[in-house]
Amino acid sequence: MDHDAVTIRPAYILYVIGAASLTIRTLFETGFGNSTLLYLVVPFAISIVLCFLTTKPTKTGIWWRYLAHLRISSIVFFATSAILFEGFLCVLMFMPIYYAFVTVGFAFAAVFDKREDGDHYNNIFKAYSIPLVVLMLATEGLTPATTWERENSATFVAETRQDVATLKANMAAPIAFTGERAWFLQLFPLPDRILAGSLGVGDVHRLDFTYKKWFFTNYQKGVMKVRIAEVSPYRIRTQITENTAYLSHYMVIHGTEVNFTPRPNGGTRVALTVKYRRLLDPAWYFGPMQNMAAKQSAQYLIESVIARHPVEEVSGGE
Repeated sequence: MDHDAVTIRPAYILYVIGAASLTIRTLFETGFGNSTLLYLVVPFAISIVLCFLTTKPTKTGIWWRYLAHLRISSIVFFATSAILFEGFLCVLMFMPIYYAFVTVGFAFAAVFDKREDGDHYNNIFKAYSIPLVVLMLATEGLTPATTWERENSATFVAETRQDVATLKANMAAPIAFTGERAWFLQLFPLPDRILAGSLGVGDVHRLDFTYKKWFFTNYQKGVMKVRIAEVSPYRIRTQITENTAYLSHYMVIHGTEVNFTPRPNGGTRVALTVKYRRLLDPAWYFGPMQNMAAKQSAQYLIESVIARHPVEEVSGGE
């Protein structure tokens, strides 16, 4: 064995995985499965425990220790997800937060380890600064006073050469999602079956979903029902009356609103708004992520259902 390598006993990894699994299951059962306790505090606590359990020879550079820590912690997170029968998507979503905090922590360590003056105060700073920041950030969403606005909407605006009547006819035709999706949307499954093809007020469209939590197995099926709530000459509004698809764990989609604006050249400006409620904290991380996903979804709906061809966003359309 290389005694200068960063090592940790396999038994310690198993202990950490077991403790993490028990903690996360408790958070899910107590209603904190979408909170900062799961996405900030638990990963940070795992990081601290791994740091204490890992052998770090002085001859090994700090950046080698950094890479080893990322490798070990990634194993713990994915193994915990497998034990809990949860989707790897959850891990992929919060890993950027974790990697960012770990990177900042090791960067501070690298800077202060090179300083020879003020060792006592430097050690105090390193020991308490990052934990305090994490605890402050973790208060978000736990009480009404620390909760950011959850109701949101995202709009995508595009222009097409088709007139309003043609666009409405497209919306009333059978739907097939065959176009290319943005990279982030590809993490989520398309519907297995679509029961649609009408545009009357009160009509309900049904979409059946199957999500493979482990990419190829561990299936979860769900249904989304979309009701046509309003059809006017230049506006169509829908409501989501039921949603048990996997995405519903992360955000509540209220519905969509499509507004048509005829253009002088005979074409139409189409603005599609997705209205939703954010369920995940922290908002500074998941807010922009979900807004991006909603906006990309709006574009995909215009391309697949309304215009039936690729479109580009109109600058300043929102």
